[in-house]
Parts: sequence; C-alpha cells; structure tokens
Amino acid sequence: MSLQITVLSHNCTGPNPECTRDARDGRTVHMIPRLHSGDLVMPSYHFASEEEGREALTQAYETAPTITTDEELHEARRQGIPHKLSPGWIDPSRR
Repeated sequence: MSLQITVLSHNCTGPNPECTRDARDGRTVHMIPRLHSGDLVMPSYHFASEEEGREALTQAYETAPTITTDEELHEARRQGIPHKLSPGWIDPSRR
C-alpha cells in the first residue's frame, strides 16, 4: 500500500455535519488519504493545519491496524481509532 494525501479545502465549513462541527472546533483543513489498495479510515478528516493533517495521516498509515473481522471493525469504531480496510472489504451494514 502506498499513501497519497489530498487537501480538499483549507477552509472547510460545511455542508456536512462533520465539516460544520470540526470547523467550530478550529479544524478547517479537510484532507483525505488515498491508498493504492484498501482504505485508511480516520476518526476525522479535518485538521487545524495541513502539516498536522499530513503528520496524522502518515502516522495512521504506518501504525493503524488492518481490520480483518467485524468485531475488530466495531471495536475500532467504538474507540474512534484510525484503521485500515483491505480491498474489497464490505461494511457489515451493507451486506
């Protein structure tokens, strides 16, 4: 897997509820990670600065666990921690 980081906005304020909430908290830089295969899931894709976002996404890419079971997915979501999903992973709610 290789990581690419895309900055969607340096001043994201909405319209999604997450964008609005994070903007109120001073996190207006909206960034998304792209992997060659699979997905990197973050608790939030909004950061206070581009530098902070790049550091957080890179660290998550290097250290986040890869989910292999529904139980691991539920636990990662409950804890609000970054995690990776393998290519072809189908969320339990979409099965």
